[in-house]
Amino acid sequence: MEFKIVGDSHGPFMMGLIEGIPAGLTIDKETIDAELRRRQKGYGRGERMHIESDEVDIVSGVWNGMTTGAPVVLMIGNKAANPIDAKKERTVPRPGHGDYSAWAKYELTDLNAYTERNSARWTAALAALGSVAKQFLTIFDVHVMGFVASIGKVHVDDTLFDELQKDFDAYIEKRDNSLVACPFEDISECMIQEIENVAFKEATTLGGSTKTFATGVKPGLGSYSNVFNKVDSKIGRYFMSIPSVKGVHIGHEDVSCTGFEFQDPFTYENGRIKRTKNFAGGIEAGITNGENIVVTTYFKPISTLANPLNSIDLETKERCKAPYIRSDSVIVPAATVLTESVLAMILMEEIVDGFGNDNIELIRQRYFEKYSQMDL
Repeated sequence: MEFKIVGDSHGPFMMGLIEGIPAGLTIDKETIDAELRRRQKGYGRGERMHIESDEVDIVSGVWNGMTTGAPVVLMIGNKAANPIDAKKERTVPRPGHGDYSAWAKYELTDLNAYTERNSARWTAALAALGSVAKQFLTIFDVHVMGFVASIGKVHVDDTLFDELQKDFDAYIEKRDNSLVACPFEDISECMIQEIENVAFKEATTLGGSTKTFATGVKPGLGSYSNVFNKVDSKIGRYFMSIPSVKGVHIGHEDVSCTGFEFQDPFTYENGRIKRTKNFAGGIEAGITNGENIVVTTYFKPISTLANPLNSIDLETKERCKAPYIRSDSVIVPAATVLTESVLAMILMEEIVDGFGNDNIELIRQRYFEKYSQMDL
């Protein structure tokens, strides 16, 4: 499969493309729109979230609500125009942003040009692609969900996430009722206080982390044939494409232990091979092992600060303050949609690669026939 995203942050639209998707998959537009609305939510989001009202337009690859086997193209219109000062050439880079590094590569003098691609606006298309992938995965009883694990210095203890995995549905409802997408009410309130006391009062931004889970994943998805295309290799590549991501970890985060403590022992229960724990995070040797996939993703604070840092004018070389351009204070709650999206896209890709891309019903039959024969 192949995924592509095109469009400028302040151009007429953002567009996502999926190539290699099978025919016969029912695509629900309202489900995609709901994911787009989720991406815009979260305490600490910026002004643009009040301007945009995202809605997908399915341009091609779908006939009467069903995929045809042709590339699926999804378009989301942009309503927000450039900030007023963007018409003026900008030569002062923001520390932590892509202004300077892109200038060093592409050599265009106006830094506004790089904002169009370095803006996180393109993640609207990513959320739309991810929604299609999630709809695909439901056919195979695979579900993906994400939660906020930390904001600033406030974090959820890992033991709580262990409890969460016993009843995802209940915690998803709690997550959706939280302003910061954290399903634990007391910790959620502490995260809100952290945003107010640090990000708002100090005119700065906050980073944090998310936990993303995939349940119902069968063992044997993926391959070690091409070491750069193993499932965990793809997780590293896809997750690191999300803006502000600085780290990705699969499975149990504390690896400072012995192999005796870390590895997951086998057991046989109710006619099935299982594990007594899941430190591996559902992946061994680049292939799924049948346990939940668990990915922790770490996000740095947004680069654009209302209380700006020192910078240099690239034209005059004079010292000055970095500019403030419309921005968020915290993006971690909204990022749960994006981490879910990329994990869903990876798993859809693995199922298609393993079982074909002709017709969804034929793929479903092959998939369940294999795993019924293996009693997995």
